[in-house]
Amino acid sequence: MKKYPFKFLDAYSREDTGIFFGRDEEIAALYEMVFQSPILLVYGASGTGKTSLIQCGLASKFQSHDWLALPVRRGSNINASFEKALADAGGNIAGQDDMDWLKEVMDDKEVVTVSKPLSPLAKSFKAIYLNSFRPVYLIFDQFEELFILGTKEEQTQFIETVKEILQVEQPVKMIFSIREEYLGHLNAFERAVPQLLRKKLRVEPMNLDKVRQVIVGATSFEKSNVHLQNDETDLIAEGIFDKIKGDEKTLTIQLPYLQVFLDKFYLEITKDETRNAEAVFTTAALNQIGDIGDVLRNFLEEQVTAISQKLSVNYAGLTIETVWKILSPFATLEGTKEPISKVNLYDRLAVLKKTMIDAIVEAFIDSRILRYSDEGDIYEIAHDSLAKRIAEKRSDEEIALLEIKRLIKSQTTLKESARELFSEKQLNFIEPFVEKCKLTSEEKALIKQSYEAVAKQKAAVKEQQEAEKQRLLERQQLLEKNQRTQKRLIKWISFALLAMIGLAFWAFQQKRYAEVQKNKASEAEKTTREKNDQIGKLLKLTLHDRDSLFYNQDVNTIIKKLDQEQTIDIKEIITPKAIRLPIPGGRTARDFRKCPDCQIYNLVVWIDVPSFRREEILNVEYIFPDCDRFYFFTKHNIGIEQSLGFSWYNRIWENICPTMDIIVNLKDGTHRKIENWSFEKNLVTLSSSN
Repeated sequence: MKKYPFKFLDAYSREDTGIFFGRDEEIAALYEMVFQSPILLVYGASGTGKTSLIQCGLASKFQSHDWLALPVRRGSNINASFEKALADAGGNIAGQDDMDWLKEVMDDKEVVTVSKPLSPLAKSFKAIYLNSFRPVYLIFDQFEELFILGTKEEQTQFIETVKEILQVEQPVKMIFSIREEYLGHLNAFERAVPQLLRKKLRVEPMNLDKVRQVIVGATSFEKSNVHLQNDETDLIAEGIFDKIKGDEKTLTIQLPYLQVFLDKFYLEITKDETRNAEAVFTTAALNQIGDIGDVLRNFLEEQVTAISQKLSVNYAGLTIETVWKILSPFATLEGTKEPISKVNLYDRLAVLKKTMIDAIVEAFIDSRILRYSDEGDIYEIAHDSLAKRIAEKRSDEEIALLEIKRLIKSQTTLKESARELFSEKQLNFIEPFVEKCKLTSEEKALIKQSYEAVAKQKAAVKEQQEAEKQRLLERQQLLEKNQRTQKRLIKWISFALLAMIGLAFWAFQQKRYAEVQKNKASEAEKTTREKNDQIGKLLKLTLHDRDSLFYNQDVNTIIKKLDQEQTIDIKEIITPKAIRLPIPGGRTARDFRKCPDCQIYNLVVWIDVPSFRREEILNVEYIFPDCDRFYFFTKHNIGIEQSLGFSWYNRIWENICPTMDIIVNLKDGTHRKIENWSFEKNLVTLSSSN
């Protein structure tokens, strides 16, 4: 019996091995990885055929006794779906003998030891293996659903389950299939399970060569009812490839586009909806189709239009927009499949008649856009590629409603202790759509608590503002009080000025007497000025060589600076200085080979501080850290006379001891340390007055 070789949007299974083509390289790579790691990750864009590659391509590499595949989809909760998959495979541990965990060892000595009791999960895998004696391959298809639809608690529980699976004794492999745009969601998973990304395979879109393999392989199949015109194989493959990609500058196409186009091509030739008639693909028939642009979008719009026209006879007021509205709940905000039960669909479309919803859903199933699964009694879009096109058709209001429902659900699904109340901004976003969301009592209670919290926060802010306003008022009153005080002060000053004016006349009368006294005072002032000039000259002469601060300064400036030095931190005005004085008699260093004719000097180092601050210094340490060859003098000296320093008899210190460290210890317990102090850079020349 002839068989239609194309799967439309259905995934290929192990039974479709004879018509599955175009993925030989990926199948070989995946088969090799299976034996290298307990976890495999298969990723790629939507529509690249990840599910078919695993369930048909990889499965076909194994004999039946080497392959026990347990597909797991999230459904309403991935942990519940996983437990059901184990139970259906014979992993139901109810009624098992609790003594199964006893293990006999050393039979010859009749010794029995008790091994560690198995966990319920380990018991399930043991039961499955004992029933089939085949390695278990857990296939987590469309794994991105866990992160799109699942809660944090659901994700955390599943990660712990995976960690436990890695510890079971039975042969278990885990294969995760995920859309590549959701790889970033695996960060927490990878931290807990480092093996997750060690072996991964990216499934690429179909290029021209692979498209040719699919078309030629499917039409050359012995029982296929579709064939190619002789000698037109390459032309037909290239023509189909070009029509699907259209004007896009790309070297690849998506597999769902190819499958939908091939089905459309078949129907254009045969007009047989049952797909039993035989067809021959020719270039002439292909050219009659013309360019079709976005295959899936056109297919969806054609089906929606056809369904609305067909059912509008029985349901008055049914429009294309209504059909799109019924299709919308089957796609998430991100454009992925969202499985949904008929009950939930009724709730989300409460304004529409249930009979009309049922009729449209059945029509979509007939057109292969929707699928029904009796596991969980749910409906879902046939492929993520269709879900993406459905999401694109949503109105702004539909998108807003979905975002609000997700926002509310993200909190109500958490434990009460972990929930966060909605902010005022979120409540403003939610409020216009509350009546359309059909909230549960729990969701309504959370929104009510959020409103109360926002109101309480506003009240607290208002109270704070009132308190601030009161503080400003009190400050203003204090300012006004000060202004009144100033006015009274000005008034008294005015009275005082008037009194002074009255006294001015009396002062004028005393002027003549003052003039006489002035002449006498002038002579005394002259004498005092001359005396002060002599004191100023003496002060300049005394401080001339102490520091550059006092060079060429007038007496008042010098006195001001001396006043400052009485209060400033002494560590800021401590200055080491040095002079080099020739030895009387002009002796030379004839005994030194490096400089036999050099003049011998006395080198004097001291700490320059104001004399009136000298008593604050306890002592001064002079340390020569680099004078290993300078063996005939002490390398660590403590100056008892703080400002006098010390001297030594040598000339070649410039080559042997160019620097030293100086520590000035103060009587208050602190110190000032000067490191790498250079003699040469700090030599001063004193005048004869010093």
